[in-house]
Amino acid sequence: MAIRNAKPVRFTPKGLCDAFDATDAFSGACELLQNLVFDQGNPEIIVARPGVGTAATTFSSFNTPTFVSVFIVIGTIAYGMVSTARNPGYDEPFAYNLLTNSFITISGVTSSNVPASPSTSGAWTPPTMAVVSTKILVTHPGFSGTGSNFFGVIDITTPGSPAWSSSNLATNPLTGVPTSVANFNNRAYFSVGNVLNMSDTLVPLTRTNASQAVTIGDTTPITAQSGLPIQTTSGGVIGALVVFKQSQVWQVTGDPSTSNLALNYISLTTGCPAPRSVVQGPFGIFFAGVDAPYILNFLGTLVPLSSRPGTDFPADLQVPFQNATQPSRISASFAGNIYRVCVPTLIQGQAQTNDYWYDIRRKRWTGPHTFIYDCAAQYGSSFALSSSSQGAALFVSTTIPTSNSAYSDAGSAFSAHLRSSNFPKTGHMQEVQVVESTIELATTGAPVLFNLTATDDQNNTLAATALQTMSSGTLWGSFIWGQANWSTNTSIPHVYSIPWPQALVFQKMSIDVMVTPTEKTQIGTFFARYQDTGYTNQG
Repeated sequence: MAIRNAKPVRFTPKGLCDAFDATDAFSGACELLQNLVFDQGNPEIIVARPGVGTAATTFSSFNTPTFVSVFIVIGTIAYGMVSTARNPGYDEPFAYNLLTNSFITISGVTSSNVPASPSTSGAWTPPTMAVVSTKILVTHPGFSGTGSNFFGVIDITTPGSPAWSSSNLATNPLTGVPTSVANFNNRAYFSVGNVLNMSDTLVPLTRTNASQAVTIGDTTPITAQSGLPIQTTSGGVIGALVVFKQSQVWQVTGDPSTSNLALNYISLTTGCPAPRSVVQGPFGIFFAGVDAPYILNFLGTLVPLSSRPGTDFPADLQVPFQNATQPSRISASFAGNIYRVCVPTLIQGQAQTNDYWYDIRRKRWTGPHTFIYDCAAQYGSSFALSSSSQGAALFVSTTIPTSNSAYSDAGSAFSAHLRSSNFPKTGHMQEVQVVESTIELATTGAPVLFNLTATDDQNNTLAATALQTMSSGTLWGSFIWGQANWSTNTSIPHVYSIPWPQALVFQKMSIDVMVTPTEKTQIGTFFARYQDTGYTNQG
């Protein structure tokens, strides 16, 4: 018999947000989408994220390696700096081919031309790397600023035999150890305090004229640089160098060789305290501000990174950035369709470091994901990652599940955890009860147990239960040919009735789902049949 005067309520997970209540957020708002990502083919389904797996390398051929402080990926080769006991207390350069899983020896390393190793915790000035001509330039806080020890150079003129040296600019040297470097118009732009010093074109180790410098705004230091194509009404698409300070964003265009070098401010109130959050993407430059994530688009418009890019619509995820405990330790990258950012933060008073993914197709966030890192780089459609918590190691992380995906991080299994925001208010000003509810679930292979909990607005348990998915596929030889699916890779969500042990009675409710993921673990729509109780609140 049907429940009288009942109203079906639908919840389909659509993205992560800060809001405890979905009423004024968006339909499908979630407090947690931990280790869950969007199914790229089914907009009503979320799936377990692929695990990071085991390390591509642990630098076992190096002398007591401990920490990768910086790296970039050029083609298939990761170039970077790692602390070792070769020169105790100092970093040394490395080159690792991610495709062939082999190191390329870098010559020229001596005890006098390497930077001191940085701390793995606390505020810091993160090292940076940029490629200009045949030189990979490395800024590093461990350089002493004496002699030629201002920045590092990996010469890749002959890619199979790169060479290392430390340097300062010839003719008109830098006056201090640079904090960042970027390529703009084939010149190396080094930041020293609030000044950008530019090298000669395609000669990144020489600055012929002392006038090859631009002072950026006030005396506060530059924190980061990034190139950006800019759309103009008269000149079409032109190149620009975007320069970030703690509370400002500036734009450099033109070049001294064409007498059109120009400096303009984009914002004098919004800046970036997190150098490694600055990432180029298909819509512009992503970065973490003091109050929210932002994007600077190709029209030079600075807006919050929200579900409506290009507008002032509020960002779904702001609290982790507002509560960042060490902004200089935030790390990010972009690959495939994901802006990925790892933030040390406080959430509801608890210190944690969380990895959040923004999907540019869905324009929503997922996370927090549980593999943390402090340096990230694009490697094709995947990410290359390093983490001080994993020691000296490089990992390759994919974003779209495949039949080859593993569901472990550095050898450790992880759980997938969905928690919805409280369901939208009914407006009836009454408590409601739920007896009947369903949820869509799927896995492949052997049955998998999903743990389900219904909670009230104070996260108190209303009821808890478990559901086990059906096995997927049929053993070869146990079916009639043409009448069964024997592939265990098939995973189509099925509607399961939820066997709550008692009726759910609440003013506000959320659904919590936990599972240890396997291949093609999927969670879809939850339905509940609401019935008004006739009273406003429980005593």
